[in-house]
Amino acid sequence: MNANQIIERTFESTRHKTSYLEAGPHDGQLMFFIHGWPELGLVWRGQIEYFAEAGWRCVAPDMRGYGNSSVPDRIDSYAISEIVTDMIELHNALSNKPATWIGHDWGCPVVWALAAQHSERCRSVINLCVPYFARGFAIDTILPY
Repeated sequence: MNANQIIERTFESTRHKTSYLEAGPHDGQLMFFIHGWPELGLVWRGQIEYFAEAGWRCVAPDMRGYGNSSVPDRIDSYAISEIVTDMIELHNALSNKPATWIGHDWGCPVVWALAAQHSERCRSVINLCVPYFARGFAIDTILPY
């Protein structure tokens, strides 16, 4: 198997199943690609191929509710805290070293929350297409009083 070939994998914890794409050398620096709405990890294929070829270990999960990942019935199961926990569990399963986290669209608040609450897991953070709100994406931050 070519180390740069994109492989679909699954990780299951007691609370969630995450389907993800992976490519690159197993010992490469870990890079997570977090998709937005309504996307799948596959949208990162070009970036995964490029960075895997450069020696990075690239992981692009299908976020909760998408693709082959778990699709909970309860609305509160989609809270940022739940999705961040999904990513922490996946990170724990793959590596104990800080990773580079890249978010797009609604993947950005997940990456920001992860970086704010679990900075020890972050080598670097990159987000595209969504502005940063220092107080987060809470109702009182995004809706006028």
